Amino acid sequence: MSRLKWGILGTGNIARKYAAQLPQTARAELVAVGSRSSASAGTFADEFQCSPCNYEDLLADPNVEAVYISLPNGLHHEWTVRALRAGKHVLCEKPLAANANQAEEMFAEAEAVDRVLVEAFMYRCQPIIKRLLETVHQGAIGQLKLIRTHFTFNRPPLSSDVRYQSQLAGGSLMDIGCYCINLARAIAAAEPTEMHAVAHQHELGVDEYAAGTLSFAGEPLAVFTCGMTVTADRTTFIAGSEGYIAIETPWFSNGSFQIVKGDEVQTITEESPMDLYALEAEAFAAIVQDGAKPWITKDDSIGNMRVLDQLRKQT
Repeated sequence: MSRLKWGILGTGNIARKYAAQLPQTARAELVAVGSRSSASAGTFADEFQCSPCNYEDLLADPNVEAVYISLPNGLHHEWTVRALRAGKHVLCEKPLAANANQAEEMFAEAEAVDRVLVEAFMYRCQPIIKRLLETVHQGAIGQLKLIRTHFTFNRPPLSSDVRYQSQLAGGSLMDIGCYCINLARAIAAAEPTEMHAVAHQHELGVDEYAAGTLSFAGEPLAVFTCGMTVTADRTTFIAGSEGYIAIETPWFSNGSFQIVKGDEVQTITEESPMDLYALEAEAFAAIVQDGAKPWITKDDSIGNMRVLDQLRKQT
């Protein structure tokens, strides 16, 4: 089996995690890293044994078959389109774009050049998340009623942090609220018909923490919270007419969740063959090389961006 040759745009924390875990899969090989800073590219390249270059040279490298874009949100559209036009397949970090219109343009470009584009919601590659969704959709807790999902962390706000730069589409809704919305939509297996959000605005000009609700056709309702200066809460609860499911930190799961029905508690486990970002690289290679179905589809990505657009207008 041939290895898909990767280039990474960006040298931040997530890019480093992705590069560190690539060797776990036999389907990926890191060949280049691109940065605006030659020093940053050089340090990254020394650590992960690949070629350092700038963004343009990476896209021009014929050895690079796929590009992982881990740049700030506001740069996703430009560099995804440029990578696609350079003939590269693209795995782009979440949220896919700064808005739904950009997301639609990115997929249109991918289709025009016959390249693969996938949004990097890595948590959806986990076997336990696939099992969680199957369990709910098969009616294990009866009629779905309520979804409560949360993703917060506590980090000092800095003007140098891209999460606090509005011109780069920062803010808690975009950075981590996107996870909550994506999971709620996946659990409901539908698009919300109504949505509302409130947020606390930081003086740097972005939403610092937020809370929202989603209503789906029929009975399901979802609530979510997200925040960048809030002590960590990363739990999800899914309540139905016959029981509920609890999963701690679905974004970085320990491989288990619980089904609770009255006094009966059942623990479901699914072992993962490799770490999270390696799973993502493996799944992406399967799309490119085997024609497998994406774990996050075009409609899923655009749908998530449309919800984010509406919620951000309200905050």
